[in-house]
Amino acid sequence: MPEWVRFERTDVSAVVALVRAVADAADPGEHGEGVDVVIEAPRKGWLRRLLDEDGLPEQARIGVTKPGGEVRYPFHVHLVTDEGGAAARRLPRRPGWAVSNSAGLAFLVQKGGPGAGYDWTGLVGGALAALSTLRPDADDDGWRASVDRAIQRN
Repeated sequence: MPEWVRFERTDVSAVVALVRAVADAADPGEHGEGVDVVIEAPRKGWLRRLLDEDGLPEQARIGVTKPGGEVRYPFHVHLVTDEGGAAARRLPRRPGWAVSNSAGLAFLVQKGGPGAGYDWTGLVGGALAALSTLRPDADDDGWRASVDRAIQRN
């Protein structure tokens, strides 16, 4: 992934701009399987990092485009945490969203009806809310986002 954009949890406008740019470009990604916008939680404190299973930061990977660069509902958010698919059980239920533990992976899915406009702010907000639920100790600053064009969904 190239550059990271830092943002505060209370101002997601930079992340919404990344999502909108990927969608507007209908970017198929390097392998033609789509592009994710990745939101990463701030680093844990030293003790939590010491006890962390994999040492990697928690992520919400928003699938903005599908194979061939297609942009359409539903949009998935893959939550990458130490809890794996069990993280889905901790997420609150919200109208217009589905939660799934699929093959040990946690997903949040934003649904939309035929002809519905895209709610990029809602998509980013839902992903961030899910990640915040899984990391309630995270500060408001230190969040970052990036575009991942090297997706291989198989």
